[in-house]
Amino acid sequence: MSKKDLATYLLVALLYYLGARFALAFTVMPEGAAILWPPNSVLLAALLLRRGRGFAPMALLALAAAVAAAVPTFSLTEALLFGLINITEVGFIDWVLRRSQFSARFATPADLGKFMLAGPVLASIAAAFLGAAVFSSFRGSETGYFEFWRIWWFGDGLGLLLFTPLLLSRRAGGEHTAPAPGPAWRWANALAVALAVVAMGVLAVSQDGLRGGAHLGPGMLLPFVIYAAARWDLRRVALTMVVMALFVVVLVTVGRQPFGPLPPRVNVIEAQKFIALMSVMGLGLAALLAEVRAQQNVLAAANQRLNLLNQDLEARVVERTAELSALNVTLTELAQTDALTGLLNRRAFLAKLQSEFERSRRHHHPLAVLMLDMDHFKVINDQYGHPAGDLVLQRTAALLAGVIRMSDTLARYGGEEFVLLAPETDLASAQFLAARVLQAVRGQAITLEQTTLRMTASIGLTLLDAAGEDMDRLLQRADAALYAAKAAGRNCIVGLEARAAGPAMAEPAPPTAAAT
Repeated sequence: MSKKDLATYLLVALLYYLGARFALAFTVMPEGAAILWPPNSVLLAALLLRRGRGFAPMALLALAAAVAAAVPTFSLTEALLFGLINITEVGFIDWVLRRSQFSARFATPADLGKFMLAGPVLASIAAAFLGAAVFSSFRGSETGYFEFWRIWWFGDGLGLLLFTPLLLSRRAGGEHTAPAPGPAWRWANALAVALAVVAMGVLAVSQDGLRGGAHLGPGMLLPFVIYAAARWDLRRVALTMVVMALFVVVLVTVGRQPFGPLPPRVNVIEAQKFIALMSVMGLGLAALLAEVRAQQNVLAAANQRLNLLNQDLEARVVERTAELSALNVTLTELAQTDALTGLLNRRAFLAKLQSEFERSRRHHHPLAVLMLDMDHFKVINDQYGHPAGDLVLQRTAALLAGVIRMSDTLARYGGEEFVLLAPETDLASAQFLAARVLQAVRGQAITLEQTTLRMTASIGLTLLDAAGEDMDRLLQRADAALYAAKAAGRNCIVGLEARAAGPAMAEPAPPTAAAT
């Protein structure tokens, strides 16, 4: 046995002795039956907190304490019998509660129900039958058996109901907590305590429960118990009930008759009824509200987790949306871009041409289309291979992109053909632009293996007709101008007007290739 265990056992024995002496000191029955019997709650609370460990030594010490406390009032035989009944009762209650998953925190009404059923109902009633038998055998001159039984049951049950929660609350802690008081509630608490003290003072100075001709019974204390149960934690609620119960017991013991001018036994009965009502009401309401607060805390925690999940989900949605947007942009670019040259592809160019065609037609603005074909490109593919042809197309695309204006649109139309859309461009400006493009192509030198190529191109040029032709006709005329440039000897520019029978211009120049 450790020193800590020994100290615990001795403390339980001391408190058991003091509880028994207190109970025996406040009784109005000549046979010595107590109105309130708190010592059993001391042993029960110790067993529940220690989960039944150390029952044997605590029971023996409690029995010795019970005998020592009772011997001045009862014979040794009576004291031993009473002590054995009480210790057996407490052991039974502890056994039942520990197997019914009882929570010492009284966190739910179910915990209170388990405690009341095991203690004040089953065990106390059974112990009362045995205790009443002892009383009747030794002291049955004035009080009948069932009167002894009722007094024992009520006194024992109320002692368990009042003091066990108080003792457990000092160690159990847990869910049964009151909401954090703000300044307004602190003032309300102080006012409630002050009014309770005043009410107890009025009852203390009244005789037969009367004051100023009005009956003022202990029932006027119930609102303060209800307030405590609604606003305070388990320890304060239990302490409030104990204080008020002891106050009523003292009033009955000293003959103040708080329930009216009744015989002493009737006043005892009324006091026990009041204490039972107050205890069940206070603990029941406190447990119910504790469960409500616990559920609110669970809901608040769940809402917090849900908010965090929503925030995380929203962040993921934003992230995925951004990724999808970026992917859509990429897919759009891929769908509109020629993979080899990086220019717009034919489909994207036709969409741009449709837009510019409608705008030019609507506002009567000029619009020029240039088609460009690399001269003798098949020779490059045949002689140097398709990778060499791809390199020529890539270099030419980069060159053309650097020559055109910001408002122009350049695209690869197919194979070695490029197309240039020039909005707000009249015939003279289109011819100048075509000449600059042609000169740039002539000026580039592309090295393939041991050869430097000097490339040329054929360009067909046309303008949108103001008479109302459609877009397909505009492209056909540009294509016809390109074929006319090829027919004219390549390396030249040919322009076709809407109603022209032949080329409007030609600038031939033969392609060259120089070995390096």
